[in-house]
Order: sequence, then structure tokens, then C-alpha cells
Amino acid sequence: QFLFGLNEYVTQQEAIDIALDTEPKLKQTYETYLALHDALMVKKHPAELAKLLATYEPNGTAMDMTIATLKRHKVAVTSPYSNGPIEGVNRLIKSLNDPVLASRIS
Repeated sequence: QFLFGLNEYVTQQEAIDIALDTEPKLKQTYETYLALHDALMVKKHPAELAKLLATYEPNGTAMDMTIATLKRHKVAVTSPYSNGPIEGVNRLIKSLNDPVLASRIS
């Protein structure tokens, strides 16, 4: 796609690379985000998350608050249990109370 700031055609990855090369804090935050995403969603590996939380150094970005929150709630974040079934029941109850949604279910 055309990137107006550069007046040239670039891919999304090239645009991300350009932004990360110009802002070191953004690059550090983005890399931390990717590592968190992998540890929590892709690999679901508690040891990797624990290492990431232990080695993180605050840099004055919003990621500092995110890491602090994850440290406080690490037990809940790494729990093998899910509240998905309860949320499904809650959604069903709400849909039964809504006449439009109830008509779709029955």
C-alpha cells in the first residue's frame, strides 16, 4: 500500500520496520509485546512468562504498567482454568431476556 509519509509503496511489515527503526522505545515495547503474546497465547508457557516478567526493565512507557499488572496477577494469568463456560451461560441468559435474541435461539 502507499505510505503517504514516505511517498512510496511499502508492505505493512516494511512500515512497521521503519517506525521501529526510528523509535527505540517503540521497538523495545513492540518486542516485549510480541514476547508476551507468544508466552500467553501462542505457547502458553508459564516459565517463559515468568522469565519475561523477571527480566523486564521499566522504560517509561505504558508497557511498565502492563508488566506491573501481570506481575501482580501472575497466578490468575497462568491458571489452566477458563471462565469461558460461565461466560457462555451468562450470554445465554442475557439472550433469553432479550426478545430479539431469544427468537433467534428458539
